[in-house]
Amino acid sequence: MSEVSRRVTLAWFAAASTTALALEGCAAPEPPPTPAPVPATPVSLWQDLTPAPVTAPGYGYDPNLNKPVIPWPLTLDEQQRGTLRIAADMMLPADAHSPSGSALHLDAFIDEWVSAPYPLQQADRRLILSGLAWLDAESNQRFGKSFAQADDAQRREIFDLVAFRKKVQPDYARPAQFFVRLRALMLGGFYSQPEGMADIGYKGNNPIPGDYPGPTPEAMAHLNAALTKLGLKPVKAG
Repeated sequence: MSEVSRRVTLAWFAAASTTALALEGCAAPEPPPTPAPVPATPVSLWQDLTPAPVTAPGYGYDPNLNKPVIPWPLTLDEQQRGTLRIAADMMLPADAHSPSGSALHLDAFIDEWVSAPYPLQQADRRLILSGLAWLDAESNQRFGKSFAQADDAQRREIFDLVAFRKKVQPDYARPAQFFVRLRALMLGGFYSQPEGMADIGYKGNNPIPGDYPGPTPEAMAHLNAALTKLGLKPVKAG
């Protein structure tokens, strides 16, 4: 499995709890103008699994991230983690600004999330585990091999069934829900890490040595533009 500590994944867990929820409602991107044709499959192979419940205790209402104690075990196996790493790279490939999703160990974050003993995470657990099983079932039906064994073009063919909201067939509604939720969790994990914050140019969480220099001219210009729009008097720095 990915080499990343439980302490790190717990920090992502806390940071991403709100982000992942906010991102879940994001609309799927529209397809390119001339998408490759996707072979029709009359019925999806989705099955809602009923995984064994997680009975370990939680960490309470005020976790100490400096000395974390994580009382629940991780529950995903290596095959599931491997599929998540593939999905992470498809959803968040490396580019000039940031590494790929698998390089940032998003499979470890998802494992931490779906193994946690809380109602939200346990609802996600059923959906994510069912979705990972569906990826293999769909791939085996179409190509005679698992999702991990398929090539990139074949994997994208499966994702294309559920990635574009306007193209999702009725029988693929549950797989599409899985895709949307998994993407939200991937983005939540990605953008709660330093690499993700740098990717969007987030400048917070950096200490300022010495006296506070005051807001930048750009910040003041933005503030005064907003005040003017509201019919309020602009302010001066200092």
